[in-house]
Amino acid sequence: MFLSAQEIAASREHALNHLLGLSASLLHGGQRLNELLAATGRASIEQGSRHWSALGHGQVESLTRFPASLWLDALARTSELLDGTWAIVGDTQKALLRTSEGQIRVIDEIVFASLRHAEKNSPPEAELALGALRKTLAGAERTLQEINAAAIEGVEMRQLSAALGEPRAPRRRSRNAA
Repeated sequence: MFLSAQEIAASREHALNHLLGLSASLLHGGQRLNELLAATGRASIEQGSRHWSALGHGQVESLTRFPASLWLDALARTSELLDGTWAIVGDTQKALLRTSEGQIRVIDEIVFASLRHAEKNSPPEAELALGALRKTLAGAERTLQEINAAAIEGVEMRQLSAALGEPRAPRRRSRNAA
């Protein structure tokens, strides 16, 4: 019923590899977010300096009146910042889903190995029960993989629709809110 030393070592190695992959994904997402924020900040500073140089000297009183173009540029930069942030969050979410699925496979391998060991050392009545348990766990694993694939596909579809600029479907109001 106990796992072999090789099985334990392999499961530890897989778990560490999954943690390493997840850490790399999170670091990459953080780097992308940092680059996005830096680019947005640079664009804001450039826009502000162009506006400041256009004012000329001696026109300090007009600093309180910002032209509409400054507000519109700021809104466009904010929109790009939000779009970029959501894209980074979506990519990180997909990496998290893939990593968690891989780790669940490692745990399932440990459970299946334990069940195989138990089946070998059990009376025939217990073998039937353990076999049914193994089939149930295999079905649950397939279901989890399908749910995970659907979640990843959902994130990809949201990213694709955002990239194409498709309008979102209007939300339905609940009957209680009307």
